[in-house]
Amino acid sequence: MSRLRALWPRKMLHQLSVLLLLALLASNAIAMLFVQHTGALIHPLSRTMSLERLVTAHHVAMEAQDEVFDRLLGATTSADAQFWIDQQAEVEPFAMRAEEQRMANALREQLQLAQDVRVDMQLERITGGHARGHVFSPDGWAPLRLRSSIELPDGRYLNALQHPAGAYEWGSMLAYSLPVTTVPVLLIVMFCISRVVRPVKTLAQATERVSRGEWIAPLPLTGPQEARDLTAAFNTMQANIARHVEGRTRMLAALSHDLNTPITELRLLLELLEESPAREDMLESLDELSAMVGATLNFVRDDAVQEPTLTIVLNDMLEDLAKRYRLMKQPVTWSGAAPIMLTCRPLALKRALTNLIDNALRHAGDATLTLHQEDHGTLRLEILDHGQGLPQEWLSKVFEPFVQFGAADGSHNGGIGLGLAIARACVQAHGGELLLENRPPAGLCAVVRLPMALVRSSA
Repeated sequence: MSRLRALWPRKMLHQLSVLLLLALLASNAIAMLFVQHTGALIHPLSRTMSLERLVTAHHVAMEAQDEVFDRLLGATTSADAQFWIDQQAEVEPFAMRAEEQRMANALREQLQLAQDVRVDMQLERITGGHARGHVFSPDGWAPLRLRSSIELPDGRYLNALQHPAGAYEWGSMLAYSLPVTTVPVLLIVMFCISRVVRPVKTLAQATERVSRGEWIAPLPLTGPQEARDLTAAFNTMQANIARHVEGRTRMLAALSHDLNTPITELRLLLELLEESPAREDMLESLDELSAMVGATLNFVRDDAVQEPTLTIVLNDMLEDLAKRYRLMKQPVTWSGAAPIMLTCRPLALKRALTNLIDNALRHAGDATLTLHQEDHGTLRLEILDHGQGLPQEWLSKVFEPFVQFGAADGSHNGGIGLGLAIARACVQAHGGELLLENRPPAGLCAVVRLPMALVRSSA
């Protein structure tokens, strides 16, 4: 079953084409079975010729002497017809089938024989199998033979063995019918299906780009009405999301801007006060508040900027980051990996990775970068430190804005609690996920996963 699933095409156009081809082949097979079991087995011309030969042979047997009969039949005997007179009937009495009974009745009528005169005809394959044998068995394709026995007035029998032509030469019929019935229908249906699939494929590509944080021009309305409605709904959805993001950005930017005014006024008032421990505490608090407002404003601005999406070698970005930290005498380790191409917004992704590395350096003092592609089709980037890690309940809580582990007791190492939130927002905008895991005895590990749809091995 797994092998069949591996062979089964993934694209809708190919799947529907295969299903249609199987349906056409099945319809031809059903027609073959139906005709084989219900249609005439002997070609009409061959049937007429077989009966005429029997009529002629019977007239000769009735009017000529035995030696004359033998000479005449010897002259007419061929590879597909043999006649002889014998004391025993070639065909023993049996319940003839419909086609055999029709031929026997036609022969009796032409010879004007009484009903008590035996006329037995048996139609079968030359292998001795049933004339209507299964079309998919070897006997079903074997040539036909017609054995006949006609009772003569002297008690002897006129026997005959003929090889009539079949009504259906399946090899030649299928060689003609399959291309004629399958190819045009398949081409027409594939064309119709492609008109439906093309807008869906375009919509899927556009959805993937939007999931990476891109904004694209409205898609053209093409294809059937259902595809047009789906595309129109996508265009409307993207426009609504853009208006929502723009409105949120304006509101947060206005709030951040408005907060700067009272903060500045408070700073000016505090500067006029005499120096004292309380004054220094208030100034420090204002600095923290100003930093939080500034960071929030930068976060909102960066979220609103639509950086173009590019395809880069992710290894080069990691190498540049590691080189920059080594120049700053920071213990960041990157041992390299197989080259992997990634479609992303480079500046946004670099900022997210910088926040993760800075977080590891701030809380643990070192960072080790590893990159590889997982079996189930995702890229996995890990940033591991050798610190103390986090309590289990904090592994997801630290992604909330302005939330820092150790802030309550003053043991945190700086920052305002936006780095991880910004990093997770960026990774999620690329269609991936960011998790934190404790890796004892090492420390905390930030795991970045990106979907396989955005990743491919470089040549």
